[in-house]
Amino acid sequence: MEYTVGDYWIYEFAKIWHCSQERSNEIVHEFFKSQHFTDGIPVIPGALEALTRLSGADMELVVVTSRQHVIQDVTLDWLDRHYGGLFQEVYFGNHFALEGTSRKKSDICKTIGAQVLIDDNPSYATECAAAGIRVLLYDWRGDYPWSKLPDSGVRNRELITVVRDWAEVEAALAELAPSLTAAAAPEAGHAASSSS
Repeated sequence: MEYTVGDYWIYEFAKIWHCSQERSNEIVHEFFKSQHFTDGIPVIPGALEALTRLSGADMELVVVTSRQHVIQDVTLDWLDRHYGGLFQEVYFGNHFALEGTSRKKSDICKTIGAQVLIDDNPSYATECAAAGIRVLLYDWRGDYPWSKLPDSGVRNRELITVVRDWAEVEAALAELAPSLTAAAAPEAGHAASSSS
């Protein structure tokens, strides 16, 4: 299988690959064993610098990821190599796993008191917005075909802001900061970044 970023118009890979969800999960888990997965996933330009500034601005940064428990160690290693020390905690949703139970991102965010989720998946964005959580929907340079909201039917759409780079993430969080710090207790701000 050879696909480009442009082929991924949705996070439901079974629809792209024209196979069952079970087969799609198996393919993804095989990919987890590849060197491209462990060493070939690049950092988005501007992310490290922006996250460093946000961390220094009294934002408590955590990761809420849909990744599976089976790749927890690899994920933690990648985060440490690229963002060492910036995240206070990493929470795994275990979505599309071959075994174990999964947990919704909105449930994780509610439990930990996250006030903003940064995510590139519109399904998670709409789920969290419906639960009253602000979302920055990351659509890098407007080039992520999968990162588009539907035209209608999004509950609490006003809680979702589309951002196209990390400068826009910082600007959006700066605009939200007064309401975040006022609502946060006992911590200052609590932003959850996502690695879908």
